[in-house]
Amino acid sequence: MKRKISTIILVGFIVMLLSCKGDKEEKSESEVGETKKEVIQAEQLKPQAPPPINEVLAEKGEELFKTKGCIACHTIGKGRITGPDLAGVTKRRKLDWIENQILHPEVMVEKDPIAKELLATYLVKMPNQNVTPEEAQAIIMYLREKDSEAKEESEHKE
Repeated sequence: MKRKISTIILVGFIVMLLSCKGDKEEKSESEVGETKKEVIQAEQLKPQAPPPINEVLAEKGEELFKTKGCIACHTIGKGRITGPDLAGVTKRRKLDWIENQILHPEVMVEKDPIAKELLATYLVKMPNQNVTPEEAQAIIMYLREKDSEAKEESEHKE
């Protein structure tokens, strides 16, 4: 947490220095581009709260989970099949990581340490099911809904 705050402060300081530079009347395009890049990177460091669960989108995601073949390798709360049980996945992984894994599994297994670890554990590469970004969001919404339901059930048992 301290590292994130330090990074944000450093980026803000750099942006401030660049914007206060008085020896030029106009900044070159590369300076403006670099400043925008730093600001965007700083914005990405801020934790983003996920949007509220959209039940209609989650229903579409459930259907896609079945029709795109996810159900052949994954369960949600019923244990391992070929791939990992996805119960709690939206709590264990960042949503953008899940999206990248759904959209680009072949790239993830080559470059991402978590995907490499999953391959070593399950010994099967996740196939690319040609899911669109919109479909991936629906599947993720379904997974979030299932994780939310599981959390509510466990709270009621206590």
